[in-house]
Amino acid sequence: MSPFLQIIQMGFEAIVAIFFNLFFWLVIFLIYMQYKKTSEIEIQILGKEKRSLKDKTIHAAALGLLGGIVGTVVMMGFGVTVDAKDFLWLLPLALLLMTIHVRYLCFSYAGGLLSFSSLVFGFPKINVPSIMAIVAILHLIESILIRIDGCRDAIPVFQQDARYGIIGGFTLQRFWPIPFAVLLLSVVPIEGAQEIHFPDWWPLFRSGTDILEPNNIALQITAVIAALGYGDLAFTQTPKEKSKRASRRLFFYSIGLFGLALLAEKIKLFQYIAAIFAPLAHEMLIFYGQKEEKKGLPIFRQHTNGITVLDVEEGSAAMKMGLEQGDIILSINNRPVKSKEDIQEILRYYPSYIWLDVMNLKGKMKMLHHQNYRDGIHNLGILVVSEDVQGIIDPEASASLLGYLFKKWRRFRR
Repeated sequence: MSPFLQIIQMGFEAIVAIFFNLFFWLVIFLIYMQYKKTSEIEIQILGKEKRSLKDKTIHAAALGLLGGIVGTVVMMGFGVTVDAKDFLWLLPLALLLMTIHVRYLCFSYAGGLLSFSSLVFGFPKINVPSIMAIVAILHLIESILIRIDGCRDAIPVFQQDARYGIIGGFTLQRFWPIPFAVLLLSVVPIEGAQEIHFPDWWPLFRSGTDILEPNNIALQITAVIAALGYGDLAFTQTPKEKSKRASRRLFFYSIGLFGLALLAEKIKLFQYIAAIFAPLAHEMLIFYGQKEEKKGLPIFRQHTNGITVLDVEEGSAAMKMGLEQGDIILSINNRPVKSKEDIQEILRYYPSYIWLDVMNLKGKMKMLHHQNYRDGIHNLGILVVSEDVQGIIDPEASASLLGYLFKKWRRFRR
């Protein structure tokens, strides 16, 4: 077996062991609490959860494990080494920031703050290049998870817009626990460590141990737990398109940060640059996304003719006939539709067959149909945008876990 395959195998074994770590289950619990908040928004808007809390948490843990395996392969391959004490600061700070605002569940903020403090004030003493490399790899993992899972369980919301009145959109909130393995290097042999011969260039990040001989490195592998979160709003794009763009931008951000980490390993000045770039560039990505939303045209808005579909219920008549988010229903059975009441009136007598004239987001007309000769059709299973919608909310109001727990405590005291 090649040295790289050996070390990756050791990394996988370390990941398995972390499932017996109490801190891992603490992170799972915090993610469960985040999904509990989103479930309450779903109930407020839809009257029920799209999926159970149990399903959401298990799904997140499974994808997090997949992301951790990818991260382990990358870290082992490049040889990103750390000092064990660095993680005594990194993850707790990230979790603390998460309680203030969900978007701070991001290692660019925690890693940037710690690195800058270490460089300027000398406390805590951490290895900046290695930390920045790990932050970059975690964001690479996040970009992949956002691409495949970012739009899942998008929650429909309504807002008041100065130009178009009531508009619809989605809040995207995903959280993943990421168990991954890291390399610890030592100048002296570690009891129980393995000696594996690697090329001279490996490892790229030596955690400050420049005096190590590349052909005789004492290795110790341990697993740590990280938590990643993605939060966004989609009013001018569909949730799928929004998460796709966010994933692409975050991918290039992670590549840029990793490049700075490589330079920081060789040149001291780039440690300062990387420490500042990590949180600042990430904040700029968020600012750009928000600016894009404000300037864009809301796609889930009201129209003079027809009514806009915001969301489609799983397994509903609408889903079976192919109705999609953003479609504009112009008529049902040749009767014009301009409000929810029009739909209710048409379905009042449980028709056994209906056909819809619909215009999609690209302006293309299509005709959809559905039949149910046994029971008739009394509900399409859609959420539409109209002036009389219930549940106009501010998605930012649920962004703070600390605020959410405080509200729960106040209710309990009453």
